[in-house]
Amino acid sequence: MNDSFFQILQRAKEGENLVALYTNIENPRAFLAGWVEAVSNEHVVLRHLSPEGRYDGYVLKYIDSIFRVDAEGRYIERLAFLFGARKQEFPSRWMPETDAETNLIPEILSAAQSGEMMVGIEIAADDMEQGAVREVGFDTVTLEVFDHYGAIDREATVHLESISEVRVDSERLQSLKMLSRWHHLPGLE
Repeated sequence: MNDSFFQILQRAKEGENLVALYTNIENPRAFLAGWVEAVSNEHVVLRHLSPEGRYDGYVLKYIDSIFRVDAEGRYIERLAFLFGARKQEFPSRWMPETDAETNLIPEILSAAQSGEMMVGIEIAADDMEQGAVREVGFDTVTLEVFDHYGAIDREATVHLESISEVRVDSERLQSLKMLSRWHHLPGLE
């Protein structure tokens, strides 16, 4: 764990300050921006903003995957302004209160299940499963995996330790949920 990043993210959470996280060393200009919803020794959960300052769900990343954190700057100010000008909101304290030792992966998946929100889980660098959380077990999660048209494709059970990223209720996942409802499919009604 990177103690200095943990401390920066903890302060950002306490101060409700917007941050930018850089996690793709191969594309060092790419980053995730948002407010810290939760932070532990291993993970951070962001209330994610789109590049245009819109609500874009939640993202969980491993702290060890972060190589840079920006806690101020004109771009961050721009996102905060656009978010406020659009009068957008995130649910207040969507996840339960956690401490530094909490494994945030089952926490974010359980919160998504309770909120009936779609999730995207990255299992390997290029393997992303999208769907509805059916069950969060001690060391696994079971998903109803949806295809790109909003139809349930299969059920998949994934070991929690193999998950490298979790996205919840992003714009793409909201579209998948709408397509599911359009097809009148079970899962997310």
